Amino acid sequence: MIVKGNAWDGASFLSKAMRSFGFSVGSADADLDVSRDVLEYRSRALFNNAPFAGAAIETKCLNVVGTGLKCRPKLKAEMLGITREEAKEYEKKIAALFEVWAGDKDCDAERENNFYQLQDLALKTQLICGDCFGLRCFHEVPSSPFTLCIKLLEGNRCQNPSGQASNRKLAMGVESGENGDVIAYHFSKYPNYDVQNRSKCMETVRVLAFDSFGYRNVFHVFNQDRPNQRRGVPWLAPVIVLTKKQGQYVDSELIAALTRSFFNVFVKHNGQQTVTNPFVGNVDPAQRETPMPTQQVDSSTGIVVQDARRSAVEMSAGGIIDLGMNEEIQVAERHTANDTYSAFIDSVLTEVSARLGMSMEMVLKKFNTSYNAVRAAILETWKMFKKARMNLAADFCQPVYDAFIDECVALGILELPGYNDSLKRKFWHRCSWIGDAPVMLDPQRETAALKMQVDEQFTTRHDVVTQINGGDYDDNLEILAEEMQAREDRNLPEPGTVNKTESVSTSVIDDEAQRKKDEDDSDG
Repeated sequence: MIVKGNAWDGASFLSKAMRSFGFSVGSADADLDVSRDVLEYRSRALFNNAPFAGAAIETKCLNVVGTGLKCRPKLKAEMLGITREEAKEYEKKIAALFEVWAGDKDCDAERENNFYQLQDLALKTQLICGDCFGLRCFHEVPSSPFTLCIKLLEGNRCQNPSGQASNRKLAMGVESGENGDVIAYHFSKYPNYDVQNRSKCMETVRVLAFDSFGYRNVFHVFNQDRPNQRRGVPWLAPVIVLTKKQGQYVDSELIAALTRSFFNVFVKHNGQQTVTNPFVGNVDPAQRETPMPTQQVDSSTGIVVQDARRSAVEMSAGGIIDLGMNEEIQVAERHTANDTYSAFIDSVLTEVSARLGMSMEMVLKKFNTSYNAVRAAILETWKMFKKARMNLAADFCQPVYDAFIDECVALGILELPGYNDSLKRKFWHRCSWIGDAPVMLDPQRETAALKMQVDEQFTTRHDVVTQINGGDYDDNLEILAEEMQAREDRNLPEPGTVNKTESVSTSVIDDEAQRKKDEDDSDG
């Protein structure tokens, strides 16, 4: 007789290892609908209080955004019906206009950040909350020729109207059509649990995802892990439990180490109690670990049921503690330092880092191994940074850039041939987003590698200049030309053509040797 069973042990419900293995069978929206808010609040708590979690998020923002993702227009001249020279002129003009808008804080609806600071804030909000929303807004300010501005919202402000449960059409504040395409978002009028009018956070406003011309009104920054997923998951969600327990373990070890460092003298009295102030105790109230006790009275009878007015005795650095009458101490077992602490913490943090797609060295800024090992750790982590940079550019930077070009055309600042054609409009919107380069462990070696890539035409000088210091190659050419002209006017040699060691020291020695030889020849 053939008995049908599970071909995979992981699907068994009979083995002891799998018998208590629970799992969720819900869709992406169903799973997130019941868990997203709690995950967001706990992720924010870890970012605020857990050193490693906060360092991981800050490290990712620093490397993905850094000084900002710079826009480099890249137009296809043949598709736009213009010459290559005309395309270069348009690229320079568009880049200059966007730099003026992006570098000014008027691009922020709150007028607090420029566009590059908004990139960092949007990414950080997405990592903590799971997603970040940007609203395309318009305001007229005397200091700016543009009206376009961006308003960022935290993820928890996207929610269903009060009293409305999630369904296939509307879930977690995102309204979708029959094909799953997003139609509108519902946002609370004010931040949740604001400093005043907390009830107002339940009032929502419906914002269309696209306007009547098909342009985006809302920029949704999040990572989609499953099909049909409307909202993002906080980046720390898979490691919340492990990170919290690691923090508790570190706190316990710190308290143990602190206790071992204390030296205290206990004075025992066989006669009258001599504690100077039993209400305060032996430690200053500002430095106490336990709160000041209070007298507890039965409210019905007025009788004191627990007189806890005497403060608990606490150990302190170099403390001299008076004991009460007929009191004595019991010394607990003294534990030595935990020799396995460092290895255990490294093991836990390595596992957490791997789940986040990073190396522990990058998060802790701890580079104490070989050059090859450190470089491998940086390169592996940068694979994740490049992917995150691509996602941020696609979700936030590029849609904002498209909206900026649209406004420039509408205001008459730019005159782009064929812009009303939807296909040509896409080509007018083409650009690349370039961020900071990875840290150089060996600048000489890595600069030589970049030069080799340029020589072999694997990359361009424009991209390399932007990667190294965020500059612009065309600006560098103009400045270098001015410097060259200034040197020629002053009859100065070109930098690098004069080797001081060779031209001064060596030539002087050679001249002296030649002079002596000439003198010997003349004497002979």
